[in-house]
Amino acid sequence: MCGILLHCHGCSKIEKDIFQEIHEANIARGDYMSYLTPPEELSNLIPYIVDRGPNYASLKTSKDDNMTWFTSVLSLREPFTKQCIEVEDRFVLQYNGEIYNSSISHNDTQYIAEMLLNAKDIPSVIRTLSGEFAYTIYDKLTGEVFFGRDPIGRRSLSFKLDTGDSKICISSVSGKIEGFQDCQAGVIYVFQKNTGELKSNLRINSERFAVSNKVDHDLSQIVEQSCKLYEHISAAVRKRVTTIHPMHTENRPISILFSGGLDCSVITSLICQQILDLGGNIVLELLNVGFENPRTGLSPSQVPDRILGQRSASILRALYPQVQIMFVEVDVPYSEFLKYKAHIMNMIYPKQTEMDLSIAAAFYFASRGEGFVNEPSGTRISYKRKGLVLFSGLGADELYGGYHKFSKRANEELVPELEVQINNIYDRNLNRDDKVISSNGVEIRYPFLDDQVVAFSTQLPINYKVNKMILRKVASQNLNLSSISEEPKRAIQFGAKSAKMTKNGNKQGTDLVVA
Repeated sequence: MCGILLHCHGCSKIEKDIFQEIHEANIARGDYMSYLTPPEELSNLIPYIVDRGPNYASLKTSKDDNMTWFTSVLSLREPFTKQCIEVEDRFVLQYNGEIYNSSISHNDTQYIAEMLLNAKDIPSVIRTLSGEFAYTIYDKLTGEVFFGRDPIGRRSLSFKLDTGDSKICISSVSGKIEGFQDCQAGVIYVFQKNTGELKSNLRINSERFAVSNKVDHDLSQIVEQSCKLYEHISAAVRKRVTTIHPMHTENRPISILFSGGLDCSVITSLICQQILDLGGNIVLELLNVGFENPRTGLSPSQVPDRILGQRSASILRALYPQVQIMFVEVDVPYSEFLKYKAHIMNMIYPKQTEMDLSIAAAFYFASRGEGFVNEPSGTRISYKRKGLVLFSGLGADELYGGYHKFSKRANEELVPELEVQINNIYDRNLNRDDKVISSNGVEIRYPFLDDQVVAFSTQLPINYKVNKMILRKVASQNLNLSSISEEPKRAIQFGAKSAKMTKNGNKQGTDLVVA
């Protein structure tokens, strides 16, 4: 995981070349701004970028190119690679994410850099990448800046364009600065530095994701198809576990955003299987968040997701006794929510609704991971998340029809609904979630949104996707999670009680948040 910030200064000229590095100790102390001399207009953005990459950061300005790059790095794949990367005095690369191409034998950032040297053009390089990523690539020869996100949009990236001044700013997180807009998933943006023109007519994939309308009326293929789906999701988990830097898999747990529901329990079970294949010496942290809710009077220990999470964790421990599973109870007092409310709203801009706040708050505090664990003796002790890679079950509802509003839809109505869900997930969920989760110096990975899983799932018979029938079949048939497979869908903001915290009964999820 990394943070990306690039600025083309347009008519405002840079006076000198600068290269400054910030190392992990200075980032941890929080005194890094004293080591930097950034352009004034970027000073407010840099803290957001640093939070995403606690291992290293650098500031580079180029007088000849009239550009500034600021990049931070969370190192998860060896060898450790500093950014930004200059490639043969031709390209400057910033990259954030994980690439899973089978031909990668080392660090994926270096892999992209090497591909740039031999490719016919930059779009052809981007189109070969399989994974979850965002990037900027500057071509000094043509004066073009290429930037964008993967076809699903699993990593956040925003930009602010000033055509009158031939200026553009591209950033993983913008904060509440007017004019920034989130990049669309799969679009390869091209900014011509010399003219100020921005083109957005190139795509990684030529078409949007299409959902099949075929029907298996007698469910004759569901056992076979659920086995195939199990294999696809298992492979997606495997590549996301085995590409964590060895130093972290040996000494750090793997973390899971864990409500106790179907989606995250399936992912947890598959990670447990992978841990056993790797020798069983990796700890799992199940991060379960609960809010003190003044409106309902519930404490964090009483919210639905805490109760369900404890029950599901017990089932998983019984299934995988060789795996050390830690259930981390992240309690959020109402006063703590109020303390961080403005910070969360700044991070998720331009999303500013009540629903976005309630979901973002749940993910922010869960990924921060400051909570408690219960020892075998019954003693409850303070605990801080140690894992740097977090897994999420996001995407299952969009792929397998998990939302309540889909339960009574006819098949012909469900097809376009699911197409909208998967094609818009970058805007509806992923921008917001990546911004708040990554601000805690961790990386989020989404097995259900793996390229192969999405390609396979969209072509399953549509009647398998009523109330997640096919995924429930995988849970019961392939993973022995029969009791968990029967759990109903509950959105995180309602399960954790981060929504509707006050007695204002007229407040709706689509309302803008009032400061």
